Amino acid sequence: MPTCPRGHQSAANDYCDVCGRSMTAPPVEVSAPPVPLEKPTAAQPAADPDPGNACPLCGTPRAGRFCEVDGYDFMTATLMEDEPSVPSTPSVAPSATPPADAPPAAPPAVAPPAVVAPPAAVPEQRSADDGPATGVRVTADRGYFDIVRQAGGPDAGALAFPDFCPERRFPLRGSQVLIGRRSKSRGIDPDVDLTGPPEDPGISHAHALLLPQADGGWAVVDLGSANGTYVNDPAKAIPVRAPIAVKPGDKIYAGAWTLLTVT
Repeated sequence: MPTCPRGHQSAANDYCDVCGRSMTAPPVEVSAPPVPLEKPTAAQPAADPDPGNACPLCGTPRAGRFCEVDGYDFMTATLMEDEPSVPSTPSVAPSATPPADAPPAAPPAVAPPAVVAPPAAVPEQRSADDGPATGVRVTADRGYFDIVRQAGGPDAGALAFPDFCPERRFPLRGSQVLIGRRSKSRGIDPDVDLTGPPEDPGISHAHALLLPQADGGWAVVDLGSANGTYVNDPAKAIPVRAPIAVKPGDKIYAGAWTLLTVT
């Protein structure tokens, strides 16, 4: 027969049927054998002082003779020995302890790729009526494409300049603007979505980030893209994760032929 941490013989494996303590709790060192609870005499049979369904001390639903949270004895209206007293009106109901054989919790969902946090000092956002402070115009640049082809690379021979690429415009507003290609599986939905058509195969899903600056301007940050990000010089990539200030008229090159002009 199992023995509870207090030394009682119990027929139950989850909670001791003598003192109500969890059978899996660590043993309690006592200087003397546990004192049995006072039982009613044969001439005066015990009566259940609380026939309700909840512990009067903590409000936990009744599941047996003893409260599973504070050890309250529903038969004698007392706490089991060696337990600390419990306030009569707790401000917060205790949460139920999951059983030992409960299934493991599901793993947390994988978050989208981390992006660079904006600077601590961010200018106050303008209202929708005022319009965005600035924006970007996206086009296909043949000169940049030729530079990429001449630089070579494992996929350079398969690159083709698009026959037609309509001009697209995106406003710059908010605390950050993500440049890239949409990916449902990775949960990436860029603010400047370059998915296409036509789609530039050299653009990463999370390619670069535009961040507002304290002086009201913007800075571009390469997020570790596969093919780099270039500002004004299509032959010199900017450092990874280093903010580079841009102003109206500056050109941002990315991918195989994409040109973003700050407006």
